[in-house]
Amino acid sequence: MFNFRRIFVVLMAVVMLMSVGCVSQRQADNLQVLYRRSQEQIIDLKAQLAEANARIRLIESAPPQQDPVLLGRLEAAMAERDRLNAALAQAKRALIQASMTTVLPAELNNELVELADSNQQLMQYDKNRGMLKFASDLTFGSGSVKINPQARKGLLQLATLMRKPIAQKFELRVVGHTDNVRIGKAATRAKHPTNWHLSLHRAIAVKDILAKAGISSDRLVVSGHGEFRPVAPNSRRGNSANRRVEIYIHPSTYQKPDFLKNAPAASGKSHSSVPGFAPKRAPINVTPARRAPEAFK
Repeated sequence: MFNFRRIFVVLMAVVMLMSVGCVSQRQADNLQVLYRRSQEQIIDLKAQLAEANARIRLIESAPPQQDPVLLGRLEAAMAERDRLNAALAQAKRALIQASMTTVLPAELNNELVELADSNQQLMQYDKNRGMLKFASDLTFGSGSVKINPQARKGLLQLATLMRKPIAQKFELRVVGHTDNVRIGKAATRAKHPTNWHLSLHRAIAVKDILAKAGISSDRLVVSGHGEFRPVAPNSRRGNSANRRVEIYIHPSTYQKPDFLKNAPAASGKSHSSVPGFAPKRAPINVTPARRAPEAFK
């Protein structure tokens, strides 16, 4: 039978560590181990739940009878299923809570606080989430992905910090956001058809600066949410708050395969100057009989 006490202890340890803010490097490493272990527990729970459901279906498919032994087995299987469902729900809640909080070593956390304090107009630091928030209006021109000099300087300072030995186990997730104002200029729409494109392209532009500054490409992740995750009501005042780039600093779960361990690092070459960031491809000869429809060009 499944050891519910063990899963409870592991998950509570995850939650407790996630709630204490900045911790030592050793505690941060322990947190990562516990987090992975709780993920393994969820996989184990799901497998055992599937087995319990299979036993219930097998018993219920038997010919109708009043065999007390069979009925007792059915009752026990259903009770076990209920316990597994409860444990699985608890495990998922703990992982959700863990994903909303990031624990960074005290030294790294303090340096991020100092970085934000020295660039107060440009960025804000949320130590509970391990997140630096850059104001887009100070980072980019209107409808542009070109990074302003002040923001470039702040990103280079961040890259210097993230190259230090204490930061090597952490990755940077760059997330772009916009307001809900539709892109009006035709020239801008040609490069960024929607706010979703613009938010992603801005995240890529920030990633390019960090990569050129020496952050390994396998430590960088980019995404864009357009206007769909606002932090304030979209209005004349709220729009400015919603236009932002967030950089989350999280323990990396990536493990480089053996065949890459001695390979040279990726160059981090920028794609920001290419409209839509589409890579160039060699021309392909297409015969008239195989020519692609216009809709696919």
